[in-house]
Amino acid sequence: MELVYDLFVAAHLIGASLLVGTFFVQLRARLGFRFRLMFLGASIQVVSGVVLYGLQIAFDDPNHMKLGIKSLIALVVFVVTLVAAARQQRLQASRVGLVATADGGIAQVAGGQGVVGVVDDSRLKPLFHVAGGLAVVNLLIAALWR
Repeated sequence: MELVYDLFVAAHLIGASLLVGTFFVQLRARLGFRFRLMFLGASIQVVSGVVLYGLQIAFDDPNHMKLGIKSLIALVVFVVTLVAAARQQRLQASRVGLVATADGGIAQVAGGQGVVGVVDDSRLKPLFHVAGGLAVVNLLIAALWR
């Protein structure tokens, strides 16, 4: 069982590195934020965190206050990255003359001759900073709160 716990800790650290690493690499960027990568990291963090919490409840007495705060922050990061990734995808689709349909598909707009490349997603920069900043706060809570 210790091996399973260690594997989920490793997955949790990989998720944290995806979130915080992407945040620090693109901290000064103005365009082209990697929200999909951050969303993947947030997803890994939430899933592995829930499993680790369950394993700690089963075999140990965890600090419920600390883990509750970390869970709340992780859920906020997850939702922010999900919303930002969806908005960025919508911006990219409209840039190349495509729009999302009601059934989840994509349709081409008549006469849409967009240019493929980096989309002006500068309006999403606050979401990038909220997600990255909260991920760093969550990492600090994990490391400093004993």
